Amino acid sequence: MNQTLIRNLLYTLGAVLLILVVIFLARPNEFSSVEETNPNDKAESFFRSQSEGEGYTIDPYYLEGAKTLFSAEGDFLSFEQILEKAKTGELNLVSELWTLRRQCPDGSTREQCHEYIKAFLKNEYSESDANRLIQLLTNYLKYESAMVDLDTTSKSFSNYEKYEKVKELRRKIFSKEDADLIFGLEEATADFSFNRKNFLEETKNLSADERIRQYDVFRKKSFGNYYNALVAREPKFDRFETEMELRQAELSKLSPKDRENKEKEIRISYFGKDGNERMEKVLKEIKEEEEKISRLEQEEKKFLNQNPNLSPADREKKIMDIRSTILGSKELAEEYTRRIEYERTLKNQSE
Repeated sequence: MNQTLIRNLLYTLGAVLLILVVIFLARPNEFSSVEETNPNDKAESFFRSQSEGEGYTIDPYYLEGAKTLFSAEGDFLSFEQILEKAKTGELNLVSELWTLRRQCPDGSTREQCHEYIKAFLKNEYSESDANRLIQLLTNYLKYESAMVDLDTTSKSFSNYEKYEKVKELRRKIFSKEDADLIFGLEEATADFSFNRKNFLEETKNLSADERIRQYDVFRKKSFGNYYNALVAREPKFDRFETEMELRQAELSKLSPKDRENKEKEIRISYFGKDGNERMEKVLKEIKEEEEKISRLEQEEKKFLNQNPNLSPADREKKIMDIRSTILGSKELAEEYTRRIEYERTLKNQSE
């Protein structure tokens, strides 16, 4: 039942990787003039401003273009709504930036795309509100560029230490308030993931019901203002998996029949009777598959021990025959072969 923890860590690492990927998305702009002397051939630098947070110069070319790229029919949030929803985790400013980026013309360079976005903000919001949002955008772009030079690849760093280096970089570029607006929920999620193992260890001797109660207290404390938004969009299956994990020690002490009944009761509480029946069908198929694989591994091991001198070609042919017989078809045997070869490759790369 470590899938929930792994998923949380992957979400966190996934967010950092997305930041790095955007650096490589620059391509020539098909909308710019072919004349090298045309001032619109090159976007005005997104770092350029007359002063910090105020007086941004927006090229009229991009002001006009932004009016057609970002339709007013989108019912954009007010400035106050943006801040309020970002503070509670209902709105992810990085995701919103990616949404705007996807609306830039095909072929736009990175700088050109962000000039369009700056122009859109100038069109949509009052001068003071637009300048505030553009300052957030400008600092975020500086942060993206700085992430390229941040070395978090050393194996001497733990995942926690690597993430702390990322947070340290953010605090150098953003004020605490702005860092919380942009990265608050992500950082709360990361901290929760890093501390979750300790919670599970500290509560392992509690009853399942008490452990579940304390888990919710632990989450509320970890996520603070973001808790309600987190719960509102949390998949039901994730909640189910978490409860099963927290009840695992208690379930393991039950007889097979009592455990089966208790697990069924929990599934019904989350997914209803119909959902439970579908899950039981899947669980039965998984169990049958596991039994086949176990039998297959035993048969292969027995065959290899009894036939150590076969040529590689004969050995491979016989192994495929065994797999086809036990798994039910040549196609399934080939699929299984590709899977274990892929898993072997991943294992070798991680060593």
